[in-house]
Amino acid sequence: MTETTTSPAAALATARRAALRPVLVLLGCFVAISAALLGFLAVLAAVGIGADIAIWIRGSFVLASGVLLFVFAVSAARGSRNALVRLRIVSPIVLAAIVVIVSIPGFLPDWVRLEQAVCGALVLPVVIIVNRPRTRALFPAKAANA
Repeated sequence: MTETTTSPAAALATARRAALRPVLVLLGCFVAISAALLGFLAVLAAVGIGADIAIWIRGSFVLASGVLLFVFAVSAARGSRNALVRLRIVSPIVLAAIVVIVSIPGFLPDWVRLEQAVCGALVLPVVIIVNRPRTRALFPAKAANA
């Protein structure tokens, strides 16, 4: 009979990946929706329907922030404590920026505000998950054998 044991480091790595899997899915959807907005704006421009420059700029910023958050999440899932700290700091800022932009009446068309609200709804659980004590405990400040 073969007995398999996993090292504490391997178990911790597996727990980190499992804890951050929903974060990766949510942020992947966030990036996809943001990219779809820019793609839609490009199609509109190609057929001669112009969009306000504010929509292009806002869409670009949201896509860039989504990619940045996704990169942090991938790095954190691989075990980087610094990436988790960055994710914990940047994700609430992105969420706050989305909420502010969505709440300004008349700044963006309703369909863009709806897209932004969906993006905010995707980032909200990310903020909650990465700031839970259970998630933070998976990234100890010092290694046990150090």
